[in-house]
Amino acid sequence: MRTPRLVLSNALLLLCIALLIPVSAFAQTGAASLTGIISDQSGAKVPGTTVTATNQATNVTYTAVSNEAGNYSITSVPVGSYVLKAELSGFKTATTNTIQVEAKATVRLDFDLQLGAIEETVLVAGQSPLLQTESVTVGEVISGTTVVGLPLNGRNTGQLSLLLPGVVSVNPGSFTAVRNFGGGRPYVNGNREQTNNYIVDGVDMNESIDNLVAYQPSPDALAEISVETNNYAADTGNVAGAVISNVTKSGSNLVRGNVFEFYRNSDFDANTWDNNRSNAPKAQRTQHIFGGTLGGPLKKDKWFIFGDYQGTRFNSPGSETISVAPAEWRRGDLSGVSAVIRDPLTGQAFPGNQIPTGRISPAARALLGNTSLYPLPNRTVSGGVSGNFVGDALTTTHAHQGDVRVDWNATTRDKVFGRVSVSEYESSNDKRPSALLLGSLTDSPFRNVAFNWNRIFNASLVNEVLVGFNQITIVTRALDWSGIGDANATFGIAGGQPIPGLSQLTLNAGLTTVGTGASDTDTLDRTYQFNDKVTWLKGNHALKIGGQLLHYAQRRFYAGNNGLLGTFTYGGAFTGFPFSDFLLDQVASKGRGSAAQPWTHLHNRTALFVQDDFKVTQVLTLNLGLRWAYTQPVVEEDNRQGNFSLTTGQEVIAADGDRQSRALYQPYYKGFEPRLGLAWRPDDRWVLRGGYGISQYMEGTGANLRLPLNPPFFFESAATYDATTGGGSLASGFADLRPLDQPSGQVRAWDPNLRPQFTQQWNVFGEYLVRPSITANVGYVGHRATHLVTPVEGNQPLPGTGDPSTWTPLQNRRPLFATAPLITNISTTASRGRSDYKGLQASMRQRATHGLEYLASYTLGKANANQLGYYGSGGFTAAEGTYWMNAYDPELNYGPAFFDVRHNFVLSASFALPYGRDTQGASLANAVLGGWMVGGIFQARSGFPITILDGRGSSLQAVRGGERPNCIGNPVPANQTLDRWLDINAFARAAAGTWGNCGVGIARAPGYQNLDLTFSKRFAAGGPRYAEIRAEMFNVTNRSNFRAPARDINSPNTFGQITSTLSTATVSTARQGELVLKFFF
Repeated sequence: MRTPRLVLSNALLLLCIALLIPVSAFAQTGAASLTGIISDQSGAKVPGTTVTATNQATNVTYTAVSNEAGNYSITSVPVGSYVLKAELSGFKTATTNTIQVEAKATVRLDFDLQLGAIEETVLVAGQSPLLQTESVTVGEVISGTTVVGLPLNGRNTGQLSLLLPGVVSVNPGSFTAVRNFGGGRPYVNGNREQTNNYIVDGVDMNESIDNLVAYQPSPDALAEISVETNNYAADTGNVAGAVISNVTKSGSNLVRGNVFEFYRNSDFDANTWDNNRSNAPKAQRTQHIFGGTLGGPLKKDKWFIFGDYQGTRFNSPGSETISVAPAEWRRGDLSGVSAVIRDPLTGQAFPGNQIPTGRISPAARALLGNTSLYPLPNRTVSGGVSGNFVGDALTTTHAHQGDVRVDWNATTRDKVFGRVSVSEYESSNDKRPSALLLGSLTDSPFRNVAFNWNRIFNASLVNEVLVGFNQITIVTRALDWSGIGDANATFGIAGGQPIPGLSQLTLNAGLTTVGTGASDTDTLDRTYQFNDKVTWLKGNHALKIGGQLLHYAQRRFYAGNNGLLGTFTYGGAFTGFPFSDFLLDQVASKGRGSAAQPWTHLHNRTALFVQDDFKVTQVLTLNLGLRWAYTQPVVEEDNRQGNFSLTTGQEVIAADGDRQSRALYQPYYKGFEPRLGLAWRPDDRWVLRGGYGISQYMEGTGANLRLPLNPPFFFESAATYDATTGGGSLASGFADLRPLDQPSGQVRAWDPNLRPQFTQQWNVFGEYLVRPSITANVGYVGHRATHLVTPVEGNQPLPGTGDPSTWTPLQNRRPLFATAPLITNISTTASRGRSDYKGLQASMRQRATHGLEYLASYTLGKANANQLGYYGSGGFTAAEGTYWMNAYDPELNYGPAFFDVRHNFVLSASFALPYGRDTQGASLANAVLGGWMVGGIFQARSGFPITILDGRGSSLQAVRGGERPNCIGNPVPANQTLDRWLDINAFARAAAGTWGNCGVGIARAPGYQNLDLTFSKRFAAGGPRYAEIRAEMFNVTNRSNFRAPARDINSPNTFGQITSTLSTATVSTARQGELVLKFFF
């Protein structure tokens, strides 16, 4: 039975839609609006004037009539070039030159009518529609010429968001993939990467469980991209970071299209710094990205169609660099390690750091002795073991995608469009340097559908309906590419295994992890969308009233973070060094997930909004808005989920009833989001803007902590060991962990008070029209967010009493041990995080004029947080742990966010060389010297924060890792080098039973610089036809951009050393080249 509040909320939405179906619907689909005031020569407002905007490509007209206050508004205007005219009997017709209307823009054009005959025409000059005079939303539009003209590595348009102020990425290489399954999302104005909202033609295109980007349209299919980063209008929600709106092209009255091939070969590339360090050959890679577009009329001035296709073939038969244990380590000879190796049985140091061969565990001997499976180093590297083996690797990717859009100019009052987008994606990692490094398979089809109808009821009333559907499938599984079979049994690890391969052994000490946990996944994520928006023009007010309904159906199988094969971790807590813990079978933690039936989570996100854009005077506009949004608690389709009490440890199973009985946490109804803004235009060249707003957002939270992953529907073991328990055992595998017959091991809980985050945003900006095509913006942007969703350990052991050496085992000190003794960790999802940001942002943009277009952006910013979220940085920064170091004191983790950047500068530009640019006719000189264009992107930023860890730990309470040492000195050495970026003498292990006093982000990693360039030449082929040959280079200067150094004081052999760049086994960040051939017709 539904609650009265839920019934009321849905009834309100339906009532608004039903009663208000009749300005600006532009935010729904990426279309724009045109607005202004009609006056006569005396300054009096002129009602009844017909304003017509004519699209120069389709000849489709969009009309409005000025009201009693002289205001007019034309809504849902597609991106393109327009000529406007204002007509009224008794006045001369006023007309404009061609103006470019950009995505989601509110273009202000006022008309001063002159007395005369309507047949007479007066050209309106001197106005610039470039200034943002009607809205306080912070953002920018990436023009279609920029999208296709700039060098885009992998043709992934997501990287264009990085051109804007306040936008950074910890892993630029993740923006080069044809599809993103992690990364490939920016951090915007201090917000997490998963808080962005990606849409195409107004329709949601997000994977909603892990907040992934489900689709990247082909650059040749896009008219423009709008990126909004702060203070959204009230019709925009379900976001805390950026709203990234992709607007697809429409057909026109002319048949136009192109075909293209982007060819990449490793012969064009430089070798990576990582490979050179290990004397490894350059990876062999070939990539073909090919396709085309075609658009035109189905019926002139009425029906238009546009379609595109893009295919990708990526093959990388090359090498991969890993780190393996050297021969002396395998014999127990750790004399070259600076750490003191102690006997866990006696606590005494092994003489000369030599472990007797007879003490090495049978499992370690079996694994280390089989060099056919775990090879010896084949490279000598300086400074340790990192990168001491190079072996063969093979990765292949095949992808296809396409879009078809049909636009219908039904009547002068009705405009309709529909679009279908389809994508297929397959990738396999078929070979790795060692047989013990398993591969992976990924299969991910995508579907997206949009339907939009814009209806003009009268001069003051307009309605827009948008219906959408989004479906993304992601199937990923571990691949035993070499056929090692049941390797756990081969090496004497007990307990069996459900799939072939080897359990993950995290050896630390600078060594590559072997095996895999096999966190296999099978996702089918569907989103159904309905938007309705009414614009009512009344006097000086433009009222927008509407609502949105998003229905999510999330089907998922997930084996848990510990995976089907499970994980074993060695940290050095028992012998003083992680690898010696492995030799002596002293496991720090272990656990394994399981196979279970897929679960399906269902919920709705409902929103109602009203906004008044009030023209107080001809130069002052107020934006007054209020949005109310409700995110339903998620329920499992068949009630197959359970929640654990954080006070008793007892499980409650979902049951039919109200929403809370099924979801097992409380609904939150107070989602009111006010939006306020002011834009003042003191003269024709200046605009001053300021705004404040609240936006709420509920992250997808991933799959690992969902409540269906609880007994009796799912079981996952997890055990942590420390000095109070003694080390765990690899030899016993998972046989000594609890079985499936009762709640035990690691379970999940959702805080009963779980709710969406609330983000307060504000900005103050000044914008100046430098020249008719150039605008400059300078301003301040800030946010303060509370109730960020956080993973929290809900059963962290408490400190003991007396001497820590006498404390009882940590399991006995868990707060729920008395009532739930078999439960270890409780992975809790709660709304307890916070973040804040402040930034000075400046940009200058020139629209395409005389062949030149550019955007320069600079940010001086500071981002703080007390929790990094569910996804972290994927190993590209030196961040704190996913969980709080001490769950009872979260503020110990407050400090610089792991993506905090103090300085960030980006310049993007394209320039058509002047010779022959505007000439007509064929000539030898024009053929040789004309048609050349150069473009590029340059970025420079300061380094990300570094958080120092102590993998051994001292608290005897932490079960989630992430412990930090004491800070006793300056972490930056006097002579900072790649081999000594940090000074280990600046840190000391905390006393037993205590927490280290080092904060997060106390040092900084190296900065980043990159330059990408493109050179192209056009060759005329008669009429509108021409060919284009282009050469693109990425990282032209071949600069090595480094990751953070090793920062675990428990691995002194690698501490402070930088041994890798941002390159990965499949993505090179060294210089790369690409040849492009395009033909336009």
